[in-house]
Amino acid sequence: MVDENALLAERRGHVLLLTLNRHHKRNALDTAMMRGLIQALRDADADADIHCVVIGARGTCFCAGADLEELRAIPRDRADLLRARADLLVEINTIVARISTPVIAAVNGPAVGAGAGLSLGCDLVVASPAARFSYPEVKHGISAGVLIPNLIRQVGPKPAFELIATGDPISAERAYELGMINKIVPAEELDAAALALAERLAQFAPAGLRASKQAFQQAYDMTMQDAVRAARDVNDRIRAS
Repeated sequence: MVDENALLAERRGHVLLLTLNRHHKRNALDTAMMRGLIQALRDADADADIHCVVIGARGTCFCAGADLEELRAIPRDRADLLRARADLLVEINTIVARISTPVIAAVNGPAVGAGAGLSLGCDLVVASPAARFSYPEVKHGISAGVLIPNLIRQVGPKPAFELIATGDPISAERAYELGMINKIVPAEELDAAALALAERLAQFAPAGLRASKQAFQQAYDMTMQDAVRAARDVNDRIRAS
């Protein structure tokens, strides 16, 4: 059964608000929600009138990770369905880096497994003191494999390995120390703070903002010299347009 309105979308000027709305399932990512979220981000990136996206959640949990109930319901002999679901998890963890529109996560509570990966994959993260981040896959006899590469890039090898080897949650304060989030605000101010940050970004010329994000992402995967040259070429294209 597909949840109705599992992903809510609302436009506020040049900002798109996406809200995870399976709060009765702690906003666990099932196939339908993952597909909806991926498509919403692609559509936003193709819409010149959307300059920034905010991903938030209803309820007390940001995202409990992949929907394990749905996973258990897939027959073990349906390797095609298992692979398709795994591919969606890969897409969820990489799509923000591959689009040019900035994406902000507003984390109101626990972000677990793929939910932690979703928030960490966003360009900016605003969190309430109730936020908790954990990668508990090891406790269930599996690996946080698809989440590890970005975690290493964001926090470094030692903290990343501690998170995935122990599976223990960390507080918003510790996540801030590790650079996993940008700002902690009171719970009652979370939505307003995330929207204000998005509106601040949305006021800039979209070409420059998108180019800045693209150059930033490219710099991750290039030598310093190549990254500087790529950024120069991007600015040349902006000036010529």
